[in-house]
Amino acid sequence: MQLEPAQPRYETRHPVHPADEWTPVLVAVVNNVRDWRLARDAHWYRIPVRHAPRQIAAEYLALYQTSVFGEEGRRINYYAPILRYHLATRRQLLPDEPDHPHADESYFKLELGELMPLPAPIPSARQARITFIYTTLAHLFRAQDVSDLWLREAARQKLYAAVRERGLAVECWYPVAMGNRPEADLALFGPDGRLTLYIDEPTWEGLAESPVTYTEADVLHLDALALLRDPEAVLTQIVDSTRRMGKSP
Repeated sequence: MQLEPAQPRYETRHPVHPADEWTPVLVAVVNNVRDWRLARDAHWYRIPVRHAPRQIAAEYLALYQTSVFGEEGRRINYYAPILRYHLATRRQLLPDEPDHPHADESYFKLELGELMPLPAPIPSARQARITFIYTTLAHLFRAQDVSDLWLREAARQKLYAAVRERGLAVECWYPVAMGNRPEADLALFGPDGRLTLYIDEPTWEGLAESPVTYTEADVLHLDALALLRDPEAVLTQIVDSTRRMGKSP
């Protein structure tokens, strides 16, 4: 697929991420005092298996405290290293509630180190609904709002800058209906048509594999973490992929 030269460019500022700051962090919610005390004093946090994200492996857990915590609520104040993972029933984790309706359900038990205060609390000014967020230690220390922890937007900006550096025609938030995502993150254009790019939040799975995945003709899914680490390498894979499909770049 041949890609067209770009129109006059504009500069996009994006932060530099040192290689030692790519440590994975799972952000989770604590919405009651008992669970907070268990994390702080007993050093563990539980996630029901039926509501767990696809991947829970991370090196740190950061806790978003809801509004029930008053002045400390609606923000992330603390994080802790994750030491071990276990599977257990709720009855095993909370034996003082043997008759709870979910007593026999399975939970992931995350054993934690000491809770540590963040350099600065991370508020949720937009008060968006939060379940789980995968992010990096660098983003956790730098974020000024919870929305800054999502990696997709930063990855889109980095890939956009890399595409423009190569002088290729690109458009952001291109309207292409795809399930619950009515806009593609980026679209690259050439005389043979359009290459549509969707950027997905990382799952930390299979990062050694190629971050370029074809879902259908001229549609790519890209891993946000891979893009943040090396957008030029991902863009090279995109171009090489179009060549292997029999289209000239």
